[in-house]
Amino acid sequence: MGSLPLTHAVVIHGTRTALVSCLLFLWATSSYAGDTLRVDLEPGACAALKDGRLLFLECRPPKGEAAQAFFAKYLADPTQWRTYQDRLAVAIRFEQLKPEVRRQVLLGVFTDDQVDETGWWHTAVCSAEEGPESLWTLCEWLTGKGTNYRAVMADRRNHLNAATLDKGQRVLIPADLLLTAMKAAAPKRSVEEPKPGADEEPADLDAAACELSYGSDAQGPYALYRLRPGEALYTAVVVRFTDIRDNDAILKACDLIQRRSGIKDVRNMKPGQRVLIPLDLVSDRFAPKGSEPRRAYEEALGEAKRLRKQQVRTKGLEGVVVVLDPGHGGRDQGGSHERSNLYEDELNYDVACRVKKVIETRTRAKVYMTVRDLSSGYEPVDSTRFVHDTDEEVLTTPPYDNYDAKISANLRWYLANAIYFDEVRSGADPRKIIFTSFHTDALFDGRMRGAMVYIPGAKYRHGQEKPEGGIYARFKEAWEHRGATTSAAERRRDEALSRNFAEDLMQALGKRRIRRHLEGPWIRSQIRQDGGLVYVPAVLRNTLIPTKVLVETANLTNQADRERLADPNWRQNFAEAYVDALKTYFGS
Repeated sequence: MGSLPLTHAVVIHGTRTALVSCLLFLWATSSYAGDTLRVDLEPGACAALKDGRLLFLECRPPKGEAAQAFFAKYLADPTQWRTYQDRLAVAIRFEQLKPEVRRQVLLGVFTDDQVDETGWWHTAVCSAEEGPESLWTLCEWLTGKGTNYRAVMADRRNHLNAATLDKGQRVLIPADLLLTAMKAAAPKRSVEEPKPGADEEPADLDAAACELSYGSDAQGPYALYRLRPGEALYTAVVVRFTDIRDNDAILKACDLIQRRSGIKDVRNMKPGQRVLIPLDLVSDRFAPKGSEPRRAYEEALGEAKRLRKQQVRTKGLEGVVVVLDPGHGGRDQGGSHERSNLYEDELNYDVACRVKKVIETRTRAKVYMTVRDLSSGYEPVDSTRFVHDTDEEVLTTPPYDNYDAKISANLRWYLANAIYFDEVRSGADPRKIIFTSFHTDALFDGRMRGAMVYIPGAKYRHGQEKPEGGIYARFKEAWEHRGATTSAAERRRDEALSRNFAEDLMQALGKRRIRRHLEGPWIRSQIRQDGGLVYVPAVLRNTLIPTKVLVETANLTNQADRERLADPNWRQNFAEAYVDALKTYFGS
């Protein structure tokens, strides 16, 4: 049987044979039948999408007077129920449904859509062959006016090249445009993580590098990339090919690249569009072959492979020392999602406490924490919502109350170095000491999600660094070793060892089906900011422990990641994945 014509409400009646054929057609749920997608909503009703532009509700109503109450649940005009009385099956147009049923149909068909205080995040499910989805139609459904597509395209949070959407493309319909029925936050749904290797491999960065060519013009050297269908400057270019992470800096880079490329309208870019990326924005791994940045990057990879073969092994993590640094705390809460009562410092601390407990109860390793929460101690909590307190202190001598974030960051590496020196003097093998700072991302672009790891890029560290300010003289750890001094060989070693552990950590996360960052590299050795500033975070730059990483566990601005961060079982799973990585790294 072919697809039903859907320009009007459809009624079907006839023999028992017709009924059987009809039901086989109607209840092929959660799959495409030709060009129609169907999803069960409840017994007797399913949502359907045809050609990416027609939504309707398919029903199998009861007979007789019971049909009145049945259709009253769905129809905006309940008096229309007699139109469908005693029919075997009907398809009701989207606009004939109650507002709350329309919302149910939308969320039923578009299973990846999310609604929060910023608006309705829509993910297209139809390919061009199935019938491309249009912004006009989407705005008709969600805002009541198709003409609102112009405002959606103009919103800088959207990275749109055209008014039609490619399968998998995501777009935000801002909250101030939504119909009242569409504004409420969508109920949390159980979103299963992909199986390792299913859809959580990062972008093929080596293949992407091959797509770049290089040249120079009056404005200087550039890397040339040609856009693929549906790609935008924000994610496909800046996020992928640079190490810029802050939204404002990404937007500035987008504007710069747009002007440099002579692109008049980023909403009307065609496949094959020439995009010129100033070479000083490009990550080292994407620099031209033979250039100094590319050579340094490839040498760092080679050093990591060399040291991997020499990695020290130990049974049960015997002799291993782990220094855990829960990021932020005190007056500095880091990122947050107030509506969900999720605060970065509380999440970081709980994950670190869970790691500490797993190590101490299941291995022979020794654990140090750089921070202590005076109210909760080191016991993990099973909270799904947190209260932000300010009683976390850095465990220097004397302790520091985290009044100033910059001072706190410096005191953490001072403390880590003091622990390192003490352990080495006591006979610990420096190769068995590891430092990890836990953080939670709050990336502006809520579409991005998953874990990533920062390591100390050797070329972005100084041979000696000593923070200015008399306050450091108050702390024993700082005045005993006032600065951090390293040789070029030590910095290269640190980057290589840290990369090896970061790789083991990301593989361990994947095995436990914890989402990893997809838009670019999982492992990054530097961060770029406005004005060409490239840096390594202070806790990686100046900590003298050879193996050191900064872990971003997930993205607070992404709804799926928030659900996981709020789940104590997920936080425990993350902690156990970290210990799995330790065991792999040290051959346990």
